[in-house]
Parts: sequence; structure tokens; C-alpha cells
Amino acid sequence: MFKKISFSLFLALGLIVLSSGLSAATDNPAKKLQGYLQQMQTLEGSFQQLTLDARGQRMQEAQGSMLLAKPGRFYWATEQPYPQILVSNGEKLWVYDPDLEQVTIRNLDERTTQSPAIILAGDASDLSKHFTISWVAKGDGVIFDLIPLQQDSLFEELSLHFVAGRISALQLKDSLGQKTRVDLSISKFNQPIDNQVFEFEVPANVDVIQE
Repeated sequence: MFKKISFSLFLALGLIVLSSGLSAATDNPAKKLQGYLQQMQTLEGSFQQLTLDARGQRMQEAQGSMLLAKPGRFYWATEQPYPQILVSNGEKLWVYDPDLEQVTIRNLDERTTQSPAIILAGDASDLSKHFTISWVAKGDGVIFDLIPLQQDSLFEELSLHFVAGRISALQLKDSLGQKTRVDLSISKFNQPIDNQVFEFEVPANVDVIQE
């Protein structure tokens, strides 16, 4: 499921904002990243996604829209080339494939809470318990690299790119050597979002898979 959207986030998810830069005294990578993430409450925008295979050949391109709100809530809608909607209210995750007329519902567990979208929407205080974190400055931005400590993680490496204090891109590498880059265009942040957005209503006449 997560490999299908390469996020997954995917993601997915998934996305974050800082209204001002951090103090130069913040040298600890985990603390520095925590500072970026903690100041984000909500996020709304669009994304462009590109997946490459281990040889660097293009596998898939996708685009869509997303919303994110703490704690642990997100809406990630891929529009092209194949529609798919992922919704989480912080406790459950719905994956809706309109073409398949199918909705998969699962409870968020320890493994899924380490997906990119949950990392960005969740509690940033314990990231160092799950990842080795490093960072490097690049121009007017900074890149954080997260390597999971658990061997059964959804990905092998996740990079979070910030420019001028705002999340601009995510790059994911999986165990097969595939790389997915998600470029974000943020239209709103820290603006109110109706909580109902994060409660998925299953359409009529679709198959429901409960995991």
C-alpha cells in the first residue's frame, strides 16, 4: 500500500512550516528538526511526485493535493495518473482507490506511525528514538536525513528539505533502491482546517477491506 504511493508520505506524507529560523546554538540534529516541526500546526498545498528505479529510470510521476494537521491527521489525494485518496484522523488510515472501487481501513500501529506523513503531522519529540538524524545546510535551506533504527521500516532513508524555514520537498529511498521525490507547493499554513476533512466517509457500493 505505501509503496504504491511511495510515501507513501507519503507522506506521505507528509510537510511542514517554520515561521522563523532556529537559533544557531541548536546543534543537535534531532533538536533542530524538532524545532522546525513543532511550530507547524496545519498545512495545505499541492505536490508533484517522481519515482525512479534503482537504475535512475523514471517509473512514475504523480500530482495531487494535501492537507495536514496535528496531531497525526492528514488528507493526501493523488489526482494523476491514477486517483487515490489517503485519509487519517490520527487513529485510523483509509486508503481509497476509486478505480478499484475499494477502501482499505487499518489502525495506525508503531510501523505506520513512522511513515513520512505521520512524522510530519505527529509528535516530533521522540524522533531520535526511531531514527538516526543528520543535517546539512545548502544555500538558503537545510536538509535533514533520517535513517530508521528498525529493520522493518517502511523506508531506508528519508530526507526532509526546508527552504527559508518551510518544508519544500521530501525524498524517500526504499529497500529496493527506488527513490521517490515529492516537491511541495504550500498555499496555506497554520490556518484553520475543518476536522471533518480527516474523517473519511466510505462511498456506497465499494469493497471495504479491514486490516
